[in-house]
Amino acid sequence: MKKILVVDDSAINLKLADKILKEVEDYKPVLVPSGARALQYLSKNVPDMIMLDIMMPDMDGFETLAEIKKNDALKGVPVVFLTADTESETVAKAKAAGALELLTKPFKKDELLELVEKHIS
Repeated sequence: MKKILVVDDSAINLKLADKILKEVEDYKPVLVPSGARALQYLSKNVPDMIMLDIMMPDMDGFETLAEIKKNDALKGVPVVFLTADTESETVAKAKAAGALELLTKPFKKDELLELVEKHIS
């Protein structure tokens, strides 16, 4: 069972990601609504992949990823940003921060599954 941590402050996006990921028998989505909650989860668990919203209140995706990168146990975990922001500087900043890719919101089922399959296998 592959654990995929999905971090997004939007309940709608979490529900959508959950529904899509659960269609694959081997995927177990873990849903959290904030960067702080993600870090709490990650202090005790190592998922197979992290999908991280960029624009969140309190702690954005960049701040959350910076904290994740400080944890040696999480260094090999692929991180993909979820965002509605497709500006070239955001894409460049995401890559520089250590995200493998950006998935544009609202995401489509086939795009999400293809991205997960690509980075989790």
